[in-house]
Amino acid sequence: MTRILSLALLASAASFAFVPMAAWAQSPSRQECDAAGGTFSRDQGEVKCVVVEEGKNTKFKDTQTDTGRGNLSNKEMDTNECSGTGSGKCPPGQFPE
Repeated sequence: MTRILSLALLASAASFAFVPMAAWAQSPSRQECDAAGGTFSRDQGEVKCVVVEEGKNTKFKDTQTDTGRGNLSNKEMDTNECSGTGSGKCPPGQFPE
């Protein structure tokens, strides 16, 4: 009897060991951001992915920020800013299109 009870407890514990794995799964928005080499953040339902690319001249950096409500595809907004220029616009030919 105790052996059956021990096996039942072991089987029950083993089934709970696999449940948290689904909770650790990354969201599609985070996977997309990571694949692009960006930094992902989530704050009060707003998701943000920031990708910084260095130009041919290392003083130029192109920063693209994608935001959305709940995920990157919902009510999305994209902003692009180039630092190191003074005008916020990237010089032609610095970044591959």
